[in-house]
Amino acid sequence: MKRTVFLEDLPVEVARERFDALLNENGWTRPGPAEEVPVETALGRVTSQPVYAVTSSPHYHAAAMDGFAVRAADTFGAAEPTPRRLAVDHQAHPVDTGDPLPEGTDAVLMVEDTAAVEPGLIEIVKPAVPWQHVRVMGEDIVATEMLLPSGHRVRPADLGGLLAGGVARVSVYRRPRVVIIPTGDEVVAPGAPLVPGSVVEFNSRMLGACVAEWGGEPVYRDIVP
Repeated sequence: MKRTVFLEDLPVEVARERFDALLNENGWTRPGPAEEVPVETALGRVTSQPVYAVTSSPHYHAAAMDGFAVRAADTFGAAEPTPRRLAVDHQAHPVDTGDPLPEGTDAVLMVEDTAAVEPGLIEIVKPAVPWQHVRVMGEDIVATEMLLPSGHRVRPADLGGLLAGGVARVSVYRRPRVVIIPTGDEVVAPGAPLVPGSVVEFNSRMLGACVAEWGGEPVYRDIVP
């Protein structure tokens, strides 16, 4: 009996070209429909449209050091020979790192650069520069700026940026579903009893793991003899 299968040996490059052409002809290389998912579940997904910040980060002027929030102009002229004294809670407002700056202030004096000379008064010997030791509003992210472009695979760091920018949900392409059908009358499912001549069917799980690693959703079918 003459053998009629596996007689033609195709070079890998030709086989790949034919395979790619088949995918393109059937539209299987085009992105699928989009869906919205919570940001926390978007790791590894691909954005279907640009993502823009909803809020700024920080969304207020924040102290970057522990110390006193001041109006920089009130400190001008301070020096070793001519120290300046500031009234606590009036000209110098105690703040911890991350606190919002009180209205009318535009700088922070580190507590190490101040000296309490008497109750309610601190003394400084060098002036503050406007906005020193301050995380200004929008320093990291400005509301409405693009955080991610379309077609971007979401990374762990992107999750933090999206959440910091007030984004709760993101539009991503649906995961492609890849059906895997193992074939052969000699293969048996993993865990099934083995007899001489039988082979454990492992290729489908290996291929499915590749599909999952590449962002798809593997679907396993029963063995076809």
